[in-house]
Formats: sequence, C-alpha cells, structure tokens
Amino acid sequence: MTDFLDWTRLTDDPNDREAKRLVRHRLIAARQVHMDMDLTRFVLDAATGKRVLDVGVAEHAARYIRDPGWRHGKIRAVAARCVGIDILEPLVRELQAQGFEVHHIDATSEADMGERFDLVFIGDVIEHVDNAVALLRFARRHLEPGGRVLVSTPNPFSRKFYRRFRREGVVMVNLDHVAWFSQTMALELGRRAGLALHACHLIKPIARWKQPLKHLAWRFVPPEYTFPDLLFEFRVPRPEAA
Repeated sequence: MTDFLDWTRLTDDPNDREAKRLVRHRLIAARQVHMDMDLTRFVLDAATGKRVLDVGVAEHAARYIRDPGWRHGKIRAVAARCVGIDILEPLVRELQAQGFEVHHIDATSEADMGERFDLVFIGDVIEHVDNAVALLRFARRHLEPGGRVLVSTPNPFSRKFYRRFRREGVVMVNLDHVAWFSQTMALELGRRAGLALHACHLIKPIARWKQPLKHLAWRFVPPEYTFPDLLFEFRVPRPEAA
C-alpha cells in the first residue's frame, strides 16, 4: 500500500497553487526511470510467479494473438496463474478454443469475477474506453491486499509523437483512441477510483554509453520526452490515508 494524495482535502479549487505544488512534488517523486529493459520485460518481471488478471488480451484483431510477441502469451508463461478478459467476444471464443483461460467481460462494468489477483495488468486499454475511472474501479475490485495495478498507455509528450506530428501535420494515432493521459490525470483517476498513484515508470532500453548523455539532457527537458510510453502503477492506499 502507499500514501494517498487527495488534493480535495486541501481546497475545492483545482488551480490552487499550494495543491499544485504538492502534486508536482508527488509526481516527481513517483517518477521511476528504467533504461535497461523494455516495457514487456518490466511487466513480465512483475508477473513472474504471481496471480495475474490481464485486461484487454485480444489486442484488437486476431493477427495480434498469433504474433510470437503477443504479450498475454508471454505473461501466461511466467505467471503462477493468468486469467485474461476482453470485450471482443469472437476473439475471446477463439482463445478459449485454443485452451486459454479468458472471459468475455466489460472491464468498465460492475462485474465481479469472484477472484482476487496479485497483479492487474491493463496494457494499452485505458486510452480506448469511455470510462477510465470505472476501468480502475474494476481493477481495484479484483486486487488482493498488497496487489498492484499496472496501466500502460502512450506518452503524448514524447519525442516520438512530436516528430510524427511535425511530419504529418496532424496528430494521427490509433483510430480507436479517445483520450491521452498525463501524470496529473493518472493521479486524479486513481483518487476517484480509490487507488493511489504509486509510481510512473518510464521504460525503454538505452545503450549504456548513451545513458550519461540522457541524464545530461534531462537537465533541460523532462525525462518523459525520451520515453514513448507511460506505465502507471496504482496501489490501494493505506487505510489511515484513504
């Protein structure tokens, strides 16, 4: 569990300078940079030997689940138990026929699967759903005490997206996306869902000889500029702080 920052206990003004100062310090403290692995490796390390609920396993289309790099297949291989859910019923049926333990469930619903997990992984789903708070409430509902929720999403402030915007003249991304998420938004979504934002992981393999140069560059631009994805880690807050 982790401490819970509820700015509404300080003020009813979301632009209050003191509240923003506290949030800024919390978000900087929550930033964790990983330059020795990719995002999938981080998730696999977190999932190893754990009971895992994987949300959004089908990844849009059948061609993704046939790819050797399919993330759910890799998580299933290292987890003690791995259950997947997805809203795309035809792909769920296809996976069930292949022996995967997956269920057709809307992860923004009030459904309760009747089982609790050490890790809930929501990989590149939150930017697709109508109700991100409901998605996090679903994840919280299925957590064991001491469990973690990992939510990956594209980083709209990265060099990758800035370069694409300059090249194409308009922001063109996955046509099913309905939202971007920043660290402050993640903090607020967590608060509304009863979860504390424990960390924001910036993950990307970077050659060792380049790492000192990156640290030097981060004196002038935020580290987020380097990383194309954000991985938010949520935990249930401490009882005295909730």
